[in-house]
Amino acid sequence: MGEYKNDTGFPSVSDVISTWVDKQWFTEESRIRGSYIHDRIEADLKEDFFVQPIEPDYEVYYDSFLKFKEGRIREVNFCEERLVDKQLGYCGMPDLVFFDIDQMTTLSDWKTGKAKSKTWPLQLGGYSMLLRSQRNIICEKNIIVRLREEVRKKPLVDVYCVSECERLFTNQLELFKLLGGTWKN
Repeated sequence: MGEYKNDTGFPSVSDVISTWVDKQWFTEESRIRGSYIHDRIEADLKEDFFVQPIEPDYEVYYDSFLKFKEGRIREVNFCEERLVDKQLGYCGMPDLVFFDIDQMTTLSDWKTGKAKSKTWPLQLGGYSMLLRSQRNIICEKNIIVRLREEVRKKPLVDVYCVSECERLFTNQLELFKLLGGTWKN
């Protein structure tokens, strides 16, 4: 938990897809909020009960997560661990893999922003490929969970095709390598 850090020497999934990310939506406040909520969710899922009381400004996002958790997560399989695929040459840190109420292995990524991004399938594809190659975890479902700031609202859940996500990320990774890993906006 804590500040995001990639000291692997390999580009992250975020680096690989960064060309397509609209950075106008990434403010310092959104970065702080996202990191805080990710840390809080990770502590909850790893049953780390020695965390500070939640910041009032972020309580609604955490409540949104709790609404998702109580109705969907049967068993946590993997949570917030950096994985490296040296053969393909990239790394990433998936938020969560869990067995859902339908007994499906589900990869989930948390979002606290309001805007939907076209890059989410690429991100999920990179993570699901890492999980398969590094942990032998085969994801059957890829989802984005959009935690909401509206009080008492369940989060929005976007479901993506695993094979399509992986195909998109594979293509982007090849472009990233072809262009020397420096292709940025």
